[in-house]
Amino acid sequence: MPPKRRKSSDPADPPEPKKSATRSSARIKASAQDDPNPALEPAAPKSKKKAKTSKPKSTKESTAPKTKTPKHKSLSESSHGPAILTITHDSVKNPITCHQYTPPTTPTASTPTLIFTHGAGGTLSADAVVNFCNGYAKTSPVLAFQGSMNLAARVKSFHACLSHLESDNAEKGAREERGKEIVGVVLGGRSMGSRAAVMAATDLLSCSSPSSTSPPNISLVLVSYPLKGPKDIRDQILLDLPSSVRVLFIVGDRDGMCPLDLLDGIRKRMKAASRLVVVKGADHGMHVKPAAREREYGEETGVLGARWVDGKLGDDVVEMGGV
Repeated sequence: MPPKRRKSSDPADPPEPKKSATRSSARIKASAQDDPNPALEPAAPKSKKKAKTSKPKSTKESTAPKTKTPKHKSLSESSHGPAILTITHDSVKNPITCHQYTPPTTPTASTPTLIFTHGAGGTLSADAVVNFCNGYAKTSPVLAFQGSMNLAARVKSFHACLSHLESDNAEKGAREERGKEIVGVVLGGRSMGSRAAVMAATDLLSCSSPSSTSPPNISLVLVSYPLKGPKDIRDQILLDLPSSVRVLFIVGDRDGMCPLDLLDGIRKRMKAASRLVVVKGADHGMHVKPAAREREYGEETGVLGARWVDGKLGDDVVEMGGV
């Protein structure tokens, strides 16, 4: 009789805590695979932590509105990533999400900020964008913005970001007396974003004073420019750029949307002075083999871009990458 009473249904308890022991809440904006996890996570932790952590939670909630901006700064400092900010402007319907990359050493007031954007259907988190911006920001600041697939809307976002930088510089007293003209503007992007950069530059040139003897000083950093479209060659906006504009093309030698021989012919016809950086083995998305070199090459293109803006890239064509 005693041994029969010792038998019980205790083994049902241990598997429950094991099922609720998952922790995947540290990742943000993950794929659909992360969706089921949050439902399992709160089961066990809530019952154990409610009594012990109720006090600290209330203090965090009370200070949350006061520490919104410091939180962005702490994240960027700890991960060496960009600071996140939002820009609003009358010309755009929705707020613009931006990633601000700051060099380790404070740039001089004369160092312009590159306004950069991603390609069609891409995001600011795309490897090609992050790698380039990280490399560029080793010496010069970058303001990268998220845009839609609408080309006209992307152009307006360039102007909104430019207005933000101008007002920010004015508040800091970093802008010199330049009348009403825009001087020292650096615009760029990859793929469709580079087309939008050229169009935004054209807008700035058309808005300059007709009586001015010195057109705006505009530099364009065009990464993976989509020269060859499905039905046409997108060369006219490049050919229309005046000689006062400087252009840097950064293209992979395996980029089907920007064949080097076709680009070479366009460059010879352009009035604007241009330079070319060729990434050996890279396609339109700046993917290379081995994949381990992709980040290295991507950051190097950013470094070369900053050197060119600073006037330190003298060669007409620079080749990099490849083994």
